Amino acid sequence: MRILFQGAGAIGIAGAALFGDRHETVVVTRTPLERPQAVYPLRVGWFDELAHDGASGVDAALDAASTRRVTITDWAGIEEAGGFRLKPGSDEGSETAAADGTGVSITEARRHWQRGRSRNARDRRVQDSWDLVVLTTRPGDLDEDVAAAVRAVAPRWVAITSQVDGDLEVARSLFPGAEVVVFGPAFLSERTTSHTVRFWTPLGATAFFVAGPAEPVRRLTRALGSLVLPVPLEALLVPPAVFTPFFAELSIDGGEWDELLTHLRRPSDAAAEAVRAVTGVPVPILPAVARAVLELAERVSPIPMREYAGRHFARHERQTLAMLDGWIARAPEHAALTEIADGLRAKLAY
Repeated sequence: MRILFQGAGAIGIAGAALFGDRHETVVVTRTPLERPQAVYPLRVGWFDELAHDGASGVDAALDAASTRRVTITDWAGIEEAGGFRLKPGSDEGSETAAADGTGVSITEARRHWQRGRSRNARDRRVQDSWDLVVLTTRPGDLDEDVAAAVRAVAPRWVAITSQVDGDLEVARSLFPGAEVVVFGPAFLSERTTSHTVRFWTPLGATAFFVAGPAEPVRRLTRALGSLVLPVPLEALLVPPAVFTPFFAELSIDGGEWDELLTHLRRPSDAAAEAVRAVTGVPVPILPAVARAVLELAERVSPIPMREYAGRHFARHERQTLAMLDGWIARAPEHAALTEIADGLRAKLAY
């Protein structure tokens, strides 16, 4: 399959790395680039002991993780990059490529593009078609030119990674010619520097959970195999309902993990309200259980959870607030959700 990841954030780059072993992938950014770029996301595992042995997180990741090459281009350069995987050993400015390996060098991709410029538009469109576009930006936040570019590459499937209430319907309205599904990342990922992304896949080969209409999900699962795991949409939406109130509280606390652990009653109540909004079933969430789960996550993750959660959710506070507001609109009781949403709103307005 030819798979295009919209957005050069951590999820897009990590997802392209995971899919790139079996499929042709490219990451597309709206930032204009002079030429396609190669980046090297780092995969980490349980035995890497990141930051748990006194080493810094970045240094430990560089020592312990495997690297995968991912191509990033802009929308104007899709044909130029061609979505081709770079050959091992070929740099973004190199004039030669390694003789072995899969894919082509950027130089070869550029040559392919130059040959294609002499053909008519109908022939050139062959290289513009993509089987799957994965949106790492909320569909409603896409600029019109980006949305038009996605429609122009005519994907059979569009997968959104946003789980904000209503975003699936927005994507369907934006891309009526595509089969729209929801991807839930089955990995943790973060950008450690401007050029480095690291990620952890606790479920091994599975990169995303996928939910949506039965037939499109079935066809996509056949095409992607074990890289995706089909689940009911409700099952995809419950984990964010459970955990997001805690990370919203963490953001209000300025990313201080120890501070969060001192007052788990409000986020526990908010999580119970959010789960009921999603499932219709009242499920109590006890602060003691929440503490045990958070402490377990801290122990088992090779990415230091304290630092990761504080940084990651600080970058996504507006999306977190949109998720809280969506649950508030659907929840029969939402006192705790409203308190947390108001606190996060005040922080964003400060």
